[in-house]
Amino acid sequence: MEHSLQSRQAQYITVDGQSLVIFSSNDYLGLSHRPEVIKKSTEAIDRFGCGTGGAPGTSGTTSLHVRLANEIARFKQREKGYVFPSGYAANIALHQSLSDKDTIFFSDERNHPSIGDGIKLSGCPQRIYRHIDVDHLEKLLKETDCRHKIVTTCSVFTLDGAVCPLDEFVKFKYKYQFTLILDEAHATGCIGKTGRGLEELYSLEGAADFIMGAFSKALGSQGGFLTFSKEAEKKLKNPLRAYKYSTSISAPSVAASLASLSILEREPELVVKMRANVKRLYDVFNRQDFQLNGPDRHIINIYFETQKTTMRVIDRLRNKGYFVVPVNVKNRWGLRITAMAVHTEDEIDDFCKSLFEIKNEV
Repeated sequence: MEHSLQSRQAQYITVDGQSLVIFSSNDYLGLSHRPEVIKKSTEAIDRFGCGTGGAPGTSGTTSLHVRLANEIARFKQREKGYVFPSGYAANIALHQSLSDKDTIFFSDERNHPSIGDGIKLSGCPQRIYRHIDVDHLEKLLKETDCRHKIVTTCSVFTLDGAVCPLDEFVKFKYKYQFTLILDEAHATGCIGKTGRGLEELYSLEGAADFIMGAFSKALGSQGGFLTFSKEAEKKLKNPLRAYKYSTSISAPSVAASLASLSILEREPELVVKMRANVKRLYDVFNRQDFQLNGPDRHIINIYFETQKTTMRVIDRLRNKGYFVVPVNVKNRWGLRITAMAVHTEDEIDDFCKSLFEIKNEV
């Protein structure tokens, strides 16, 4: 299901001439339309134009790219940072670069496809463990004699919003001596006291060897990133090809990411507000006896009996002025709902009321 948006301003969109409030956006903090972000992006267009015209090693690196790479590394408490055209490209590059004939990957069954594709392109074997099942992961680790073990996982899973139990992973990391990769696309800006991600949430800073993520979610811009320490850099066996051979992301997007990162650091209350809106949704959904994917997740799935019922609910919500998208988790259909820091309490309450009325109708 695809829709063409005529316009979007934070939580407000126009589709086919109809004004709607979106409740399925990854722009979790509403930063994409902050005046400061737009101003910095516009200034970058005047200075550098719309495109970079080159790969990072040729003419594609501006002073803004260098700044953003350094800033995201500092934000993630690492020494090295790279800026990619997308989070997908960052995952492809990293998993390929870590591979050699003595490498095996261990991947969660619900990891993002970019992780799976990166492993496939690496040519290395992989073992799939059940979703956030640490006992199954340990069983697979015990059965493997390969010298270089790599465990790769989302911090927050895009499909169901589950959060990786990092404390359990760290116990195994030292016991079985594996390299740990965290995909923080949906964690950066969303979990941890100041939005720094999974390590901050668990007070386990430095636990991962490599952290990748995206500027296109809570930071409201575009592109991906990869950060690591100088010590972890020694684990890279091959060049970061998807970085080296891709045209650099545009300077306006880089400037927007820099501005958003600055806002997040000085306004951590945005994370608090987003989480409060998530809780408000959960409180109502639980009272209304919806089938949910789990507690305290900023990606909320509400499940219905069939795909047909799900699509009927989506259509009726749109008639009432709300835009949501479907989700399918192992043939279990439902709505993917996210709260933004910029949603008002009235918007959330009215949305929940409309959803409850539609649920009773269908």
